[in-house]
Amino acid sequence: MDVEGLLQNVIRFSNFMTSRLVVSGLVFYVASGFTEIGNASEGFLPDLELLNQVVQNYQTIFDVLGVSDFALLLILFMFLTTIHIIYVVFERIGQYLPPAILPLPGWSAIDEMTLKAFDILGEARGEEHTDEENQRLYEFKKKLREIEQQIEDKYRAELEGINSGFRIAKTFVLFSALAWAYAMVSGSYTGDPTFLVIIFGLSVLTALYAAFSIFRANHSRIMNLREDVVVQFLGFARIWLTPHYQERMATVCQSAGHQFRSASFAVVVPIYGTLDALIKDIRSRRPRRLRP
Repeated sequence: MDVEGLLQNVIRFSNFMTSRLVVSGLVFYVASGFTEIGNASEGFLPDLELLNQVVQNYQTIFDVLGVSDFALLLILFMFLTTIHIIYVVFERIGQYLPPAILPLPGWSAIDEMTLKAFDILGEARGEEHTDEENQRLYEFKKKLREIEQQIEDKYRAELEGINSGFRIAKTFVLFSALAWAYAMVSGSYTGDPTFLVIIFGLSVLTALYAAFSIFRANHSRIMNLREDVVVQFLGFARIWLTPHYQERMATVCQSAGHQFRSASFAVVVPIYGTLDALIKDIRSRRPRRLRP
């Protein structure tokens, strides 16, 4: 039995459920302030006696109706599904709330360095080259792509979690701001509006922290890729290139150390992509329409 794998799955499931319970719990808490449910909306937590009465009433109903274990599981499934739907809705809304942080693909981020390095390899090879040399360069490029994929896989789980938190935090900023504004205008909010302000402030802080973490993780991803690619280029140069080209290769690999972008802010447009791409496409189509 793979105990380590089992523990990792338990941790993932715990994180999976904890995040959804937190999101749905805050949503239900804010929504309860707009619903007349007695003293359950007093204070930060519902009244314990009222909750016990609700549980006891449901248990009595189940006993009278003779509800089976399958029905109880079905009710639990519906409860978990509702929690998951709230989480998914908040995450999907946050996906299109500006600003979005789009990571730059690893190979594109180090493109300036790799192009110069491959130019040196091509120049060192000369105009006349054999099939063996072509196969050697092909295998080398394939190895570099495999390294990029390994780095992407290494950071995928971490970036997915951080990006999900960033999207939900943006949604909570909008949700708490709208809830507070509606509570002030309508006057129908029975809870304490101060907690709406607290939720808004924590959402802003969480979004800022998540944005910083996204940039930091993507920067580490690009720098790890760069280091591995530099090692491969220098090793390849020592084996197959003359000392003159080895020095040029080392200069190219060392001079581009602090010129890489890892991610950038953008505005996401549903279905189409980013707002910049949409505007660029509209501008490119406009001259064609003006032609006679």
